[in-house]
Amino acid sequence: MTGPDAGRGVLWYRLVLLFAIALPWATPPGEAMAQERDWKAEGELGGNLFFGNREQSQLSSRILVERADSLFESSSEFRFAYGEVTDRDGVRQVNRRSWSAAASLDFRPMERYRPFVSGRMESAFERRIALRYNAGAGVRMSWARDRRNRVDLSASILAERTYAREGGRGTEEDVGLARWASSVRVRRSYFDDRLSLDSNNSYRPVFDSFGNFTLSTRNAVSYNLTEVVALRVAVITDYDSGAVERGAETNRDGQVQVTVVARF
Repeated sequence: MTGPDAGRGVLWYRLVLLFAIALPWATPPGEAMAQERDWKAEGELGGNLFFGNREQSQLSSRILVERADSLFESSSEFRFAYGEVTDRDGVRQVNRRSWSAAASLDFRPMERYRPFVSGRMESAFERRIALRYNAGAGVRMSWARDRRNRVDLSASILAERTYAREGGRGTEEDVGLARWASSVRVRRSYFDDRLSLDSNNSYRPVFDSFGNFTLSTRNAVSYNLTEVVALRVAVITDYDSGAVERGAETNRDGQVQVTVVARF
């Protein structure tokens, strides 16, 4: 097996292995989750600057708000990234400009199997997406000791529409379609919650064309400097099988972020 199929095979092997490693530590949701604070918020800010033969700068930020009670569990997230690069002629160009906003609402969060609804909007200069939005519903399965140590598997159906950015090799498009969506998220904490891991991987193929898909992964390690401030390193990858057709240089886009996190 070669090409994209081989890549997807390796990805799913890693996801299954990750799930198998994390599952023995997880237990069904229960009183431990109910006794925790019912909401939390995080803010991230990071940036880098390279100089010399090829100057480059980038800024990234992220805001996350989560809330849970005995009836609902909700999550809202906003991300923004901006980057510029200077070519050999000294001309400065934008090489990254993206934002996304996502929200989800789970029903019966104390149950192992629970329905949920979700929605997302995004724009990405580097993948030539002027605007993409989707919404859907599905089922999530959770094994949790508490909110910092849990495994979530989800499957859902999404209705999606993409508006391509003008310019490049592609042309402006207005595409509406339906996708399957599946994700695996593993959260673990160590050393009295001073060190934490968060791995979130999602695969979203089109209903009648599994070769047309989007894939996103976010694997982060956080170290708490104080009760409020943490240092985080995250590896983020986005793959869109239609990006090149819209005029992007490649279908895959990834980055390594080092950010300072404030928790409330």
